[in-house]
Amino acid sequence: MRWTRHGFLAGAAGAIVVVWVAAYAVILVNSEQLPAPDAAILYLVAPPVVWAGTAALVLRHWWRSTGERMSAMDPPQRLLTTAVAALPERRREWGLAMTAELAGIEGRTARWQFALSSARAMLWLRPAGGWPVLVLTAAAAVAAAAAAGTAMGALAPGLSVLAASFTAIVGAMAVLAVARAPRLRLPVPVPTALVVAGVAAAFTMTVIFFRSEPAAAQHLPPAAAIYLAAVLAGCLWIALGAPRWLGTDRAAPRLATAGAVGFAAWFLLVNFMERNEPSPVVALLTAPLVVGAPLAAFVVPAFVAGRVGRSFRTGLRAAIWTVTAAIPLTYAVWLPQGLSGGVSLVDESGLAPVSANLADALTICLVVLPLIGLPLAVFAAALGARTPSSTADPGGAH
Repeated sequence: MRWTRHGFLAGAAGAIVVVWVAAYAVILVNSEQLPAPDAAILYLVAPPVVWAGTAALVLRHWWRSTGERMSAMDPPQRLLTTAVAALPERRREWGLAMTAELAGIEGRTARWQFALSSARAMLWLRPAGGWPVLVLTAAAAVAAAAAAGTAMGALAPGLSVLAASFTAIVGAMAVLAVARAPRLRLPVPVPTALVVAGVAAAFTMTVIFFRSEPAAAQHLPPAAAIYLAAVLAGCLWIALGAPRWLGTDRAAPRLATAGAVGFAAWFLLVNFMERNEPSPVVALLTAPLVVGAPLAAFVVPAFVAGRVGRSFRTGLRAAIWTVTAAIPLTYAVWLPQGLSGGVSLVDESGLAPVSANLADALTICLVVLPLIGLPLAVFAAALGARTPSSTADPGGAH
């Protein structure tokens, strides 16, 4: 079966629609008040359309560099090529040799047998650190997850699931790192340090918030705790072991770091202005900053990276790094503002309890921020890569 770009796009759009409809149904079921019909239509239609457009941009550039080449392959060759692409650098020559050997094999059955046997052999290749080290790392990860859940449950009741799940996910990342590479590399130390510090601050502030507001436990059920752990662990994964397909340039993460810090600073500024009610003149002068800063925080790094690097991939790297850094930073500064009364929440009965700030922080920082910020940044990356300077390098948009 031959792959087509339109078929991939239709599949991606269909998956986005199904996932969003299911998520929206869960939101409606758990909501105490149903939205107005016009708002419901807007929320149900707009996000899938925006994300389908984002998927189309990413797919178009992926197709130019990889998809078109793989569309000409038969299924056994696609399987083996995909498996080889997942190998670490030290095993790449072995994988390429298997791919070259497959090219000389004729017959559908024989090609499938060779591709499947080669893929199975890849699973049992000796890990970089050796099997004993891998087993010990896995055992340590399991023990650490259990210990973290118990210890956190004693320190801040209600956070045991968060601590155990986060430690388990990070432990799985450590096992994968031991299997793939003998040592950890930090290609962009400053952005990496910022993300790691943001994740640490997010955890610290969550513990402080729970100890100050025990009622916050009702706003962090097990499913939400696991989601928070997965997002924070994912931020660490991007920072410590960025995927190879994102590229290795240093400019994109640095631009993204500036955007993420700017977004967190914008949140603090808006919160400060709400608490201190500036004069009309000050409010008028700062209005462009208040309105434009959050948009610029996501758009500018991706656009500049795409233009300077003459590559959509470079802009995409900046987009992902911006969201990766902004999520833990914004969440970490949200909770202390909520404890100090800086973030005002209002429900039907008047002011909502302080503990409700946790639910708001989870929704805005871990759902709304990536849901809106990432597509904006991806569109900006595509726009930057389409500037006249990109025509000098026909392969740069890949």
